[in-house]
Amino acid sequence: MTHITIIIKRSKSLLLVLIFLAFNANALTELKFFQTDHRYNYRIELLALAMDKTLKTLATDGPYLLKPFFQSVTQLRGLHMLNKNTEVNVAFLSTNQEREQRFLSVKIPMLRGILGYRVFLIKDLSIGKFSRVNTLAELNGDMVAGFGSHWADMKILINNDIPVIGSVKYETLFAMLANERFDYFPRGINEAWVEIEKQNKQFPRLLVEESMAFYYPYPVYFYVQKQNTELASRIERGLIKAMGDGSFKALFLQHHQDIIDKASLSNRKIFVLDNPNLTQQTPEPDTSWWLPKGKLH
Repeated sequence: MTHITIIIKRSKSLLLVLIFLAFNANALTELKFFQTDHRYNYRIELLALAMDKTLKTLATDGPYLLKPFFQSVTQLRGLHMLNKNTEVNVAFLSTNQEREQRFLSVKIPMLRGILGYRVFLIKDLSIGKFSRVNTLAELNGDMVAGFGSHWADMKILINNDIPVIGSVKYETLFAMLANERFDYFPRGINEAWVEIEKQNKQFPRLLVEESMAFYYPYPVYFYVQKQNTELASRIERGLIKAMGDGSFKALFLQHHQDIIDKASLSNRKIFVLDNPNLTQQTPEPDTSWWLPKGKLH
């Protein structure tokens, strides 16, 4: 079978639009997604890997097209589009009870628990006051977090009595932190350093705090519309194959090993938060690819 691969790069992002054309009778499977900025590069590449692994698996499998929806949309609108299954038919989302009821998830955690470890973006003037914090109670008594108001883990912060200010727009949070509207912005260790580098020109006084972090169980799955069982099955089969041949782990470490080293979690105070939004069937994420069991939290 012959394949043609076309790679398009948008600005400085590593976002890849991969078009695989196969000369067979199978219909083209379009994968339409709204999460397109630099935070999702790994998730998009993992989706492509899963589809690659299933090009010849079943008679119904075949060529596919990754089709990003480049218009800027809030997560709330993106999930509404996913539910309609027209302009968007796949998303990369943290799990919670509401999403499990509303959509169909592929229950293989793509981030291997890494998003549950949250370091803090702060302003350089705040280094001293954060260095004096030793307990979660002290953090909550003296500091206010900033967070995306529509993000699923906003409820986790609220339920754990974390003082928090929300913003609908992701980009606005960096300006709010720089202008001292709040004290810190909890970010996944896979996000923090990338964001600091990206925001450095506009907000050069923002940095990653070095002494503490949150942890809460926070698996991230591929989600599709509830009736789209064929696509969910293909993604799941592809991920299982990629785990079996080691390519899933290799891609994960390719994207995350550097920031795992930078995070130096063993040298941080880890404040463990409860996540009441998970279903009872949600397993603890397997962190064995990057964090030995029992080493933290």
